[in-house]
Amino acid sequence: MPSYAFSKDRRLLKPSEFQEVFDNNRIKVAHPALLILAKPTDLSLSRLGLVIGKKNVPTAVGRNQIKRAVRESFRLVQFPLPLDIIFLARKDAVQLNQKELALLLEQSWGRLLQRCASGGGKNG
Repeated sequence: MPSYAFSKDRRLLKPSEFQEVFDNNRIKVAHPALLILAKPTDLSLSRLGLVIGKKNVPTAVGRNQIKRAVRESFRLVQFPLPLDIIFLARKDAVQLNQKELALLLEQSWGRLLQRCASGGGKNG
């Protein structure tokens, strides 16, 4: 049975881990409210890193709501191969309510899964 926990081994923690994904991403999912970058990894689990800046989401409450929603949706998705994933919030993310954000994340993870299955691609 798959584990749905979100422990430290499921997160990108070091700046070097983030930089590796920024420099060598092979899969990209773009939307006006978000950007997801991913690259395959040699680890056994997929890991998630969040980039939600004050410039794009000015309030701490808004940033925390987005983080919670992204972590929860990521936790429930099972990727066929382990990936290092970075989620970047854009300015339009602030305008989404919780239901819209959850639906957008579900669609974005689905697009990411499709690109994994097809060998990856950078078109958004």
